[in-house]
Parts: sequence; C-alpha cells; structure tokens
Amino acid sequence: MNVDPRFTAESGEKTTASDPIPFTPPAWLPWREIAFLGVVTGALCTCFILWVDRPIAYYFLARSDEAWVAFFRAITAAGHSAVWYTPAALGFIATFWRSKQVADTGQSWEWRRRARGLLFVILSMAISGTAVNALKISFGRYRPRFLFNDGTYDFAPFALTLQDCGFPSGHTQSIVAAMMALGFLWPRGRPVFWTIAVLVAASRFIITVHYTSDVIAGAFVAFATAWILQRYFERKGIKLAWAGAAQR
Repeated sequence: MNVDPRFTAESGEKTTASDPIPFTPPAWLPWREIAFLGVVTGALCTCFILWVDRPIAYYFLARSDEAWVAFFRAITAAGHSAVWYTPAALGFIATFWRSKQVADTGQSWEWRRRARGLLFVILSMAISGTAVNALKISFGRYRPRFLFNDGTYDFAPFALTLQDCGFPSGHTQSIVAAMMALGFLWPRGRPVFWTIAVLVAASRFIITVHYTSDVIAGAFVAFATAWILQRYFERKGIKLAWAGAAQR
C-alpha cells in the first residue's frame, strides 16, 4: 500500500510540496455577488463610455444655467470626504473614550460597539477612497471639461494629475461609502441615506464635472467595499446596527 502522504487516493495523483495550495474564499466574503456586480458594472460603463457619456455631458452643459441645476450644484459638496470623515473620527474618539470611563461592563461594551461601528464608517470610506484614487491614475480618463474645451475624449493611463482624472468619481465613492456604512449602523434610516447618496452622485454628472460612467464606477467601488467590510465586521456575529440590544 502506498503510504506516501503526498499521494491522494481520491485522484490517484501524486503531489509535491511545491504544488500551490488551493485558495478557498472565506465563508463570510460575498465574492460571487461582488464579482457578478463587477462584471455588470464593467459592461455598463463600457456601453456608457462608447455611446452615452458624451451626449449626456452635452445635454447637461446646455442646461447649466437652469435653476434646477443650481440645486445639484449646491448639494454636490456633500460628497466631499471631509464632510463625513470629521464627524466619524470625532465620534469614534468620543465613544471609545467613553467606553473606557464607564464602570458597568454592559455599558462599556455598548460604547465599544458604537466605536466599532464608527470605525467601520471610516474604513469603508478610506479603503474605497484609496482604491478609487489608484484607479483614477491607472485609467487616466480626461474629465468633461477637456471635451468641452477642445474635444478631448480619451484616456491617458498614468499620465494625468489626480485632479484631471475622472474615472471613477471620488465624490460619488465618498458619499456612497458613507451612506452605505451609515445604513448598516441605522437600518431604519436607509431610505434617507440612499436618497442622499443618489442625489449627490447624480449631481456629479448633472453639473458636468464627471461623466455618468465615472459615477457608476465610483458607486460600485464604494458599495463593494462597504459590503465586504460589513461582512468582515459581522463575521463573528457582532452586529453593527446601533438599534436594540448589543448582540454577541
């Protein structure tokens, strides 16, 4: 009988120590769903880049002086990351500090859980933001202003400054990541959070600082990051939601 431990009876094949170990994604990781959404997003962005982005950009450029566009120009600043980083960071510091001051074990745990939730918000924004900036430089897509100025509608990978790169949209990533994360903390507020995310994201192509596909891509990166982190944070059964009693 062959007793070589490198021999697998099921396959009848001999493996060597140098053979790669198959990678199995952890059970908590929604990789199939994320992969499917990634393929759909990629196909949608490709269609928009080829046929839709330019007509939409010219459409909103022609309406830039209308009153309803002013509304979107006013709310687009809500997509700036500092608007959400600052209260999340201050809240994390305050709740973590409070957890150290409370003598009661149950209350201390609840404050730590809240600090953990705010850390989740910060990481959702920071990780997706880093990914978006890396993609911006990698794709090097010219923003709509270049199309309006001299007709440039192109990509220049690793050749543009970050301010000139448009794909994916950073403001969209920021607002979607923040609103997704807050939706996990306060599930009842999700309709409000998602409405804010949609309005601010739409403002980016309505005021013609981004193409529509830039917004779609930025939203996907933020959504996927927040979803993966939510599964990671809750993999041991500790819920992020602040409502109700703490769950372990």
